[in-house]
Amino acid sequence: MTPRVSIVTTVFDRVNCLRRCLRSVQHLQYRDLEQIVVSDAPGQPVISEIAQVCADAHVRHLDLPIRTNDWGISPAMAGLRTSVGEYVCFLSDDNAYLPNHFGPLVAALDADPDLGFVYSSCLYAGRKELRYCPPVGAGVDLGQPLFRRSVLRDQFNDNLPAQGCFSWDWELINALMARGVRWQHVDETTFVFRLEAYPGLVEALA
Repeated sequence: MTPRVSIVTTVFDRVNCLRRCLRSVQHLQYRDLEQIVVSDAPGQPVISEIAQVCADAHVRHLDLPIRTNDWGISPAMAGLRTSVGEYVCFLSDDNAYLPNHFGPLVAALDADPDLGFVYSSCLYAGRKELRYCPPVGAGVDLGQPLFRRSVLRDQFNDNLPAQGCFSWDWELINALMARGVRWQHVDETTFVFRLEAYPGLVEALA
């Protein structure tokens, strides 16, 4: 069966971070999903390590043909284009989901077919929580939203706006809002930005 949720995980050579990230996904209560890991053409030893971690976690691994080093934009687009879920999200290798992340987000999208994306609140780098509503620049991370897959296809033809832009996560969200795409905030803190800043969570995923 086709999974309902596709998680696109971009990895920039950080194998230990990736291992914890994948474990956070394995701990999710919601299981109707696929995870696609996309690496940015590292050297062969790192590719081999990433491939082994992905094999151990039973997730798909793609590797770009050449190094792009563009803040994860090219890996994210490659993963988006191969994803098959009705809903899609982006999870960087150094971030994580808490076990109850997807249930409320999927329920919100299911309840309102006119919503283009929904997003949770965020534990941010051990310093604060992001729970901005509406979304604001520097106040929402790409890992928080769950997007309706068809919206990204219809609005951007599976390209991502703000090519070469460090803040491309905000540019994507802002572009959707500017085009009138409806959204909803689910104020549950279920996304973790910079997992290493939360030693207790790191230990739980060791």
